[in-house]
Amino acid sequence: MRYKDFYVRITPDKYIPRVDKKGNKILCEGFLIQIFADKKEQGEIDNFTAAVGFEILEYSLAEAEQLAKDFIDCEGKEYCKVIDGE
Repeated sequence: MRYKDFYVRITPDKYIPRVDKKGNKILCEGFLIQIFADKKEQGEIDNFTAAVGFEILEYSLAEAEQLAKDFIDCEGKEYCKVIDGE
């Protein structure tokens, strides 16, 4: 997926570690989201996970895409600094 000047790869992940409200370590379904500077997806700028019940409400590609867009909207200037080598 392309968003603004960045390329995004979203991959399903079934083993995202999180801590529940009781302090227990659990594994969640969700997505690995990678942000790239180039179309060939070789220059990774950032990566993060989106777990159901934590960063996203349901197991939905649309929710993962929206989270990626939100990250780019918030971190876009920092991502550009990484690309420019600052």
